[in-house]
Amino acid sequence: MKLAVLITCHNRREKTRKCLENLYAQELPPSSNLQVFVCDDGSTDGTSEMIHSNFPEVTVIKGTGDLYWNGGMKLAWEKAIETDVFDFYFWLNDDTFLLPNALLKIFNSYKELKEPGIITAACRIPGTNEFSYGGWNGFSSIEPNGEVQEVILISGNFVLIPNIIVNKIGSLSTKFTHYLGDFDYGLRAIEAGFKCYTSSEYLAECETNLLPYWGNQEYDFRTRWKMLHHVKGQAFLEYSYFKFRHYGVLTGFKTVFDTYLKLLAPKQYVQVRNFMRMKVLKRSY
Repeated sequence: MKLAVLITCHNRREKTRKCLENLYAQELPPSSNLQVFVCDDGSTDGTSEMIHSNFPEVTVIKGTGDLYWNGGMKLAWEKAIETDVFDFYFWLNDDTFLLPNALLKIFNSYKELKEPGIITAACRIPGTNEFSYGGWNGFSSIEPNGEVQEVILISGNFVLIPNIIVNKIGSLSTKFTHYLGDFDYGLRAIEAGFKCYTSSEYLAECETNLLPYWGNQEYDFRTRWKMLHHVKGQAFLEYSYFKFRHYGVLTGFKTVFDTYLKLLAPKQYVQVRNFMRMKVLKRSY
């Protein structure tokens, strides 16, 4: 059984080194071999040199420096597909620390499935038992409960994808730069007749990466605009495409209307929204 691990990185040499050390310390499923593909997206801190010196078996693909997560993972994936026919592909973020036997356990989860599907590993905040990344039902997190659970959205931190799905829907979309490529991929798999799941227990640790909120009325308009549209902010053009693509035209237009209304007048928007929730929808927050 051939396994391909896909990683992208940019100027996080020590995190990337620890990630690879942790990965190679994992026990593999029986009769399997592992090949790792890392996209070094324009690092200037010696990441590629470190990989070549410490992990010569890793295939390093040089990025342009502006690929971010989605673009870097897509480039690594395309290189893997070009290199060999793999039975399974894994996404792995270099800031995600695999817990002992994570590879074996995610395969055990996969074997529980009746049909091929995608499994995203439940990740916790380091040193705690609190959810950070994994599977989502809409935008509510699905915490592990001892059983494999079906989910709608998948986080890309540590994910198992069988080749049968890749053959049918391909790799990551070019419509996304940094965020949302993982959510989009899971939804495309569901549209193609597959299902997505999360693991029965926490398999990895990863800190949450919270972004400053673009709708904060304490920021001036120029700052809010930049935060809303920047590729590492809300990336709103890509986010609106995601909404139109997966949730329909009405939801898409509502998202655009609500977002720009809030951008122009955040304080008034919140006041009207809260009034509608309390007086019309009879909901309190």
